[in-house]
Amino acid sequence: MKGHLIDTNIFIRLLTEDDPEQAAASKDFIARVMAGKVNAYVTVAVVLEIVWTLSSYYKLSRDDISDKLTLLLNTKKLAVENRDVVEEAVEYYRSVPIDFADCYNAAYAKLIGDAVVLSYDKDFDKLKGIKRVEP
Repeated sequence: MKGHLIDTNIFIRLLTEDDPEQAAASKDFIARVMAGKVNAYVTVAVVLEIVWTLSSYYKLSRDDISDKLTLLLNTKKLAVENRDVVEEAVEYYRSVPIDFADCYNAAYAKLIGDAVVLSYDKDFDKLKGIKRVEP
């Protein structure tokens, strides 16, 4: 299925409205996606970059970032890579103070079955339903 891959900065403009002209153009594009006029795709790398940018540059809270990601995920005509894993990662991120990448990896471990993460990072111990083991 042909379409457009949406880069991080489009979502940042849309979610922060820090550049009114680019925010308006981004909103118009997403409206076309929602209307089914164009196919659009979002990679996990873009989601990770959105979280990093909103937290480090814009200094948004975890709750605000989680709300914005949920808004993005609720745009059902937007094809988000591993949407179900990203949705689970957002819930982890909202409730536990660990990096979003770790939240994503924990959610992926849960998806593949055993919910076991091989890691020395003890942050994984904070996640209910996830078992961290060391080699």
